[in-house]
Amino acid sequence: MVVEDEPWIRSSIVQMVNLIDGDFVIASEARNGEEAWTLIQELWPIILITDIMMPTMDGLTLIEKIVEHNIPMTFIVVSGFDNFQYAQKAMHYDVSEYLLKPVDMNQLHNALKRSVQQIGHISSMNELLLRFQKLLDGMDPMDTPTLFKKMSGLIESVLRLTFINESAKFNLLRIFEQKLCSLINEESSDAALVGLNKSMSDLTIRQHFQTLTEKWMIRRHHEEKTNQNYIMKKACEYIHIHYMKDISLTEMAEFTCMSISHFSLWFKRYTGKTLVNYIHETRINKAKDLLRETRLKVYEIAEQVGFTTQPYFIRVFKNTMGLSPNEYRRSLGL
Repeated sequence: MVVEDEPWIRSSIVQMVNLIDGDFVIASEARNGEEAWTLIQELWPIILITDIMMPTMDGLTLIEKIVEHNIPMTFIVVSGFDNFQYAQKAMHYDVSEYLLKPVDMNQLHNALKRSVQQIGHISSMNELLLRFQKLLDGMDPMDTPTLFKKMSGLIESVLRLTFINESAKFNLLRIFEQKLCSLINEESSDAALVGLNKSMSDLTIRQHFQTLTEKWMIRRHHEEKTNQNYIMKKACEYIHIHYMKDISLTEMAEFTCMSISHFSLWFKRYTGKTLVNYIHETRINKAKDLLRETRLKVYEIAEQVGFTTQPYFIRVFKNTMGLSPNEYRRSLGL
């Protein structure tokens, strides 16, 4: 995940990561720590590349929050300031990579390679977090017995882990608990934890998560969706009008009069996509129209639909369509 408030710098870093050889995939982008914190709890990235000085929540505060919540992740800090105090505070949170702007491609590549060496069991824990998120995202059409069975199986998978110590296992369960609590009490993404502690037996832990799942289902059964669906419909209409702008989670939360976490939750329920993916899809559809109906050059289309650079546009287009923009045109005989 790349977190940077300057759009052109953020796009540049994303582009460099995409050009680097290796299994690096951009999970998402954010313009400040608050947006990133919400997205992290949906996408569970393994490596965070973040600026320090940002509005709303700065990069070091974001890292501090991630560390406090024991989310398995490794960090690369980028900054326009060669400031020892910043670097010293970053080191306090086990940030081993501190790059100065403008970010050099080779330096970023080396920092990413070193980060991979530090990951250790993070990737395995990340797989469980993604499995947990998939369960949360797919709960709406799921019948109650299937949901309880899947949740029980997931908790059992954590309890049977052998490659991490008991403390790391407990931290993973606490992340699950906090996420469930935030869904039960949607207005607050930092809902207080409700009882999980290290003295619990495996049986008590299983019962605890069964109780949370019950509360979750009761909440989902009784909540009224109609008004929220109308608000999300208006949000989608706004995106289709302003897709060429640098639309952020913060902007959309303000537009819908919701908190960032509440908007993100409801938007994903309504569309099945994160905000970034939905915007990309909208831009690519508009780009396809321009490729079919005009003779505009690829870089002109990229600019018109809201991509800051042509290479980034081509990358997203190819990931979406399986063809480059020019190949798409040729496939239509144009």
